[in-house]
Amino acid sequence: MENRLSLLAKRPRVYPLRRYAWGMAAPLICTLISWPLRNVLGEASILMIYLLGVFLVANHFGRGASMLASLLSAPLFAFYFARPIFSFAISDLENIVGLGVMIVVANLTSNLQDRVRLQAELARQRERCTKALYRLSQALAEAGSQQAIANVAIQHIYDQFGAASVLLFADEHGSLVYPDAEPLPFSLRGVDLADAQQAFQLAKVQHNGEALFYYPLMQSQTVLAVLAIRFEEKPIDSDPQLSAFFDAFCSLITQALERLHLAGQAREATLQAETESLRNALLSAISHDLRTPLTRITGAASALIESDSECPEEEKQDLGKVILEEAQRMSDLTSKILNMARLSSGEIILHPDWNAVEEIVGSALTRLDKNLHGRPVRTQLPDSLPLVWIDAVLLEQVLVNLIENATKYTPAGSPIDISAELLPATVRLTVSDYGAGIPKGLEEKLFDKFYRHETETQTSGVGLGLALCRAIIEAHGGAIKVTNLTGKGAAFMIDLPLREPPSLNWDEAEASDA
Repeated sequence: MENRLSLLAKRPRVYPLRRYAWGMAAPLICTLISWPLRNVLGEASILMIYLLGVFLVANHFGRGASMLASLLSAPLFAFYFARPIFSFAISDLENIVGLGVMIVVANLTSNLQDRVRLQAELARQRERCTKALYRLSQALAEAGSQQAIANVAIQHIYDQFGAASVLLFADEHGSLVYPDAEPLPFSLRGVDLADAQQAFQLAKVQHNGEALFYYPLMQSQTVLAVLAIRFEEKPIDSDPQLSAFFDAFCSLITQALERLHLAGQAREATLQAETESLRNALLSAISHDLRTPLTRITGAASALIESDSECPEEEKQDLGKVILEEAQRMSDLTSKILNMARLSSGEIILHPDWNAVEEIVGSALTRLDKNLHGRPVRTQLPDSLPLVWIDAVLLEQVLVNLIENATKYTPAGSPIDISAELLPATVRLTVSDYGAGIPKGLEEKLFDKFYRHETETQTSGVGLGLALCRAIIEAHGGAIKVTNLTGKGAAFMIDLPLREPPSLNWDEAEASDA
């Protein structure tokens, strides 16, 4: 406790006996130095030697020792150097004035030295306090939770004041509780929670008479926590400077807690706004894209029921196809919403394996064979492409979404190009079309959930396809972006990270085949 509270303590003192011993020794030393030179130096010069001794004593040992040195210097000078020598009588008025000036100068010098020394010590104290507060503020800035702030506060309070402490926070019912985390070795234990609760409710410092204090840490009339601290020796209130330093400590801790509180409120407000926006977008999209297929299914089913006996077989087949197609649209819409929800919550687990890119592209085109009638699809897939470590089912879904978008938003009969190339660290898949392209500034917006560039067109969809594509590709550690190509339309580029492919032991393979 003593070495820590010395942060604001007075300057170290020399023992009084040693200080006054130097006050007595300095005039004797000056006498010994001046005696051999008494015939060379004048009496005024010898007085300067005594004055120098007094000044040195004042500089190192303070006012009392310097006054003692000046009072002893006067009789020594009178006895050994002032005429008549070996007598305390002084016949020369100049020597009497010199001795008086020496005593006055000694007094003034000692006062100035004490004042300068005090100012220097105060400056050092302020510097130490500033450094301690800076270290605390740096540590609090890195703390990202209540427990982290509590640990930093307890550690620094112990380092600077040598006092055990603990930060108490209120639970959801407004009652103060001990932290759940493992306490630090110097954390305060055995706190009376009733006294702490009183400080929390009254927002006033409480003291139980056992050197245990409860400081409410409040900001804007709100108590954020209660700091319980026990001082081993004298309370901080007994030293105004130490009390001000401790208040600055508490203020920094309070600001850190308020920053954390405001950051939490901002996150909650942002999350609530995003949730509300997504909810409105989802309801708007579903109400539009579910109403159309439901209306067509209802109409087709009603026509089948009402004209069951009179309806030709060919018309029945057409109505059945309408019902099937619209049901498939609703199923695809539901699947996209569920997959997006699973990916956003991290519930979808990848099942990666070594796969060939051309096989996944071929599988996606097979799935879309009916949608691609009358539309040429041109592929450029080099034979030298390496295997990629991916979930083939999910990557196929990405390609299906991109190709479907190309068929929806480009003129009928326009070609679709699918190409792949090997880059230094990735394999790049590109799906490009010959449509109008992407308006400038919307390249990233297209990947937002429920965003549709053409919201009031006849094109179906809820704006989840591209968001789902980005979530799947990023889950693989890759990236997806869109750009416009000169002479074409939009081009969606998928970068899949390369990994070291497995080595094949052909001898073992041939042996197993045999």
